[in-house]
Amino acid sequence: MEKLPLAIVGCGGMGGRHLLGLKELYDSGMANVELVAVCDPRLDNADHLADEAAGLLGARPGVYADMETMVRQRPEVQAVAITTDARAHHAVATTAFDLGLHVLCEKPMALTMRGANLMLAAQQRAGKVLSVAENYRRDPMSRVTRALIDAAVIGTPFLFLDISASSGNRIVITPWRHQKNCGGMLLDGGVHNADMMLYYLGDVRQVFSEIRLWETTREQARSGGVSGFYARWAGEMPATIAATAEDTMVAVVSFASGVMGQWTQSYAGHGQGFGRRQLFGRRGALTPGGTRNGASPVIHLDDRKQLTGDGLLEHVPDFCLDRVTARLFGGERLAAYTLPFPDADRKLLAIQLYELADCVFNGRTPEVDGRLGRRAMALCYAGFESSVLNRPVTLDEIENETTGLYEADINAELGI
Repeated sequence: MEKLPLAIVGCGGMGGRHLLGLKELYDSGMANVELVAVCDPRLDNADHLADEAAGLLGARPGVYADMETMVRQRPEVQAVAITTDARAHHAVATTAFDLGLHVLCEKPMALTMRGANLMLAAQQRAGKVLSVAENYRRDPMSRVTRALIDAAVIGTPFLFLDISASSGNRIVITPWRHQKNCGGMLLDGGVHNADMMLYYLGDVRQVFSEIRLWETTREQARSGGVSGFYARWAGEMPATIAATAEDTMVAVVSFASGVMGQWTQSYAGHGQGFGRRQLFGRRGALTPGGTRNGASPVIHLDDRKQLTGDGLLEHVPDFCLDRVTARLFGGERLAAYTLPFPDADRKLLAIQLYELADCVFNGRTPEVDGRLGRRAMALCYAGFESSVLNRPVTLDEIENETTGLYEADINAELGI
């Protein structure tokens, strides 16, 4: 099988997760990518990831502090997986395109809409592939949920609720996720929710919202609060940080189809955490399947009949996972699965990496290309901007930068 020579750019926790995705793809027998280099200005991080790669993949990739040197010394590199923090995405991607490379970029696509627009302009100049790593929609449970919606098992949708609150005053994963100029949790986590709304229900017209910063001081969790992906950097975690990014949003979302949405997302919820997504149609209600936990969708119909697990599949007789997902998750028609989070996570990353190479080799457009990645960002930023302006804000206004007060200070600090 032809293989795309790939480099991971950004060798922190997310870079390690992509490496595990590569290992999963290698082990599947369907690997169409080959890791040949890793790149990070912190050479200790790059060396660590290269050592991990040697053990997992059987060959140690080249180690570089910058992409220009990497491409000069390893001209076979054709693509990069960008796994830096969001603050660097637009600059790294633009450099990659100018160097003639294809790009898989972690979400959110950029830190601001202006950054996203600069990335799209660079991609257009280069004529290369840009894929945005939105992995939730690739989960088999998301795929079967979408099939159930398309089959109108609950009738025509009219109301969608996405409500969650958790985390209290704890630092969530890493400190930068609580800094507005680095990408707060309402963007870093919220863009997943935004992408899933677009995936399940189509385009969004406008958002009317309020955002708040409730927890101005965040503390390290007693357990350290750092998962296995990020444990190497636990010693660099401060005991407390001053938070500058809003942690709570309450929004009314108006879909182009006429569906009404209510999106509440808070990373300041103390005590018992809460999370629920529910779609109501004219015949019943659908609780979407889980992501990275294998939980089956659940349907409650007006006749009090409940459908879940394999009982759902008779309502979507044509539903079938693509061959890569089916190989990785163990079946073509899944309504549930049992895997630990890390296992599911790396399988979804493997799917994204496979798709990148497939698009390069076969001239296809990625499922989440730059325009769709930007649209998910615009859904988040419409919520932020609406709170500043105290009026509904359309996604088109955000994408074309007709309004951008919320991100103005971030752009100024980034120099864009």
